[in-house]
Amino acid sequence: VSNWSGALIPWRIIELPHGELGAPTNDINTTAGLALLTSVAYFYAGINKRGLGYFSKYVQPTPILLPINILEDFTKPLSLSFRLFGNILADELVVAVLISLVPLVVPIPLIFLGLFTSAIQALIFATLSGAYIGEAMEGH
Repeated sequence: VSNWSGALIPWRIIELPHGELGAPTNDINTTAGLALLTSVAYFYAGINKRGLGYFSKYVQPTPILLPINILEDFTKPLSLSFRLFGNILADELVVAVLISLVPLVVPIPLIFLGLFTSAIQALIFATLSGAYIGEAMEGH
């Protein structure tokens, strides 16, 4: 729903005194918050299911990989947030530019394309979040 709120109506063309309207996922803070919530759920599920043995995954198969395994847990929410933010922002910017250049018929197909890509991005975010949580519960 958050992605579609910016794709259905090109809110970016409405100027406000202190900002602009757009999809909530058009802001990096919103997507980072969603990704951090996924990360918290990831750690909670792993610790809840496997106890403190969950942290043994960081030194497997060898302790030399400890920094890489820790880095992996930081890059998961980072990639989730940047992927969602970048795709939604790009869609809204393209539609806003086309509406300002050719306001009548040309932006309509791109608005429908934006609806499709917004739905796909929501599906990808949810699927990856579920996969990360499932991986935390089951191990490698």
